[in-house]
Amino acid sequence: MAACLITVSGTSGVIRINYTISGTPYTIETSIGSFYIEDTATSVTYTTLSGDLTASSGCLTITELPASCYILFWKGIASNNYKTSALILGSETITVSEINFPITGKSFVSMVNDLGDDRIKVIGYKISYSGNNNIPEFNSEQSYILKVLGTDFPILKVRNADDTGYIYIYGELQADCLPQAGYTIVDPCYNSLPPAP
Repeated sequence: MAACLITVSGTSGVIRINYTISGTPYTIETSIGSFYIEDTATSVTYTTLSGDLTASSGCLTITELPASCYILFWKGIASNNYKTSALILGSETITVSEINFPITGKSFVSMVNDLGDDRIKVIGYKISYSGNNNIPEFNSEQSYILKVLGTDFPILKVRNADDTGYIYIYGELQADCLPQAGYTIVDPCYNSLPPAP
């Protein structure tokens, strides 16, 4: 087997390289520089997690796997009996810690970003209030920007107040992942995995 040079170019950021060798998937997250993988690698993709990095190779085809951003939004869920249950990403259901509604911005951000799953991260949030007082149970409007790697869209699964079923909050696709006015920006940590053998 021969080694194939992968070059990561740009000015700053983190990039994720995914590939498969003999049916086994591998992931590398790195910054600017070069490294080698076996030339038998297939399904080689890259996703720019932050910054402006790109990956290229003279001996392997590398396809960009884009990241998309979605907004999860809800207004005035006024019962502590509602609880988060899971995040759904494509055909996969990711169990999350239960958080009672109304949710504070930081608790939802931590719930998602502390999963250790780089496929989905909160990169911004906004909580606003309507009416003459700031009672979150009745007047809050909450928006969260989720950055998702790949083509699956996120759905938040919430257990309803009488524990008879679930409410599903669907992510709404955004045109880009640029920060929006009024949002608190979150700079999530991505796992840093060592290169595969």
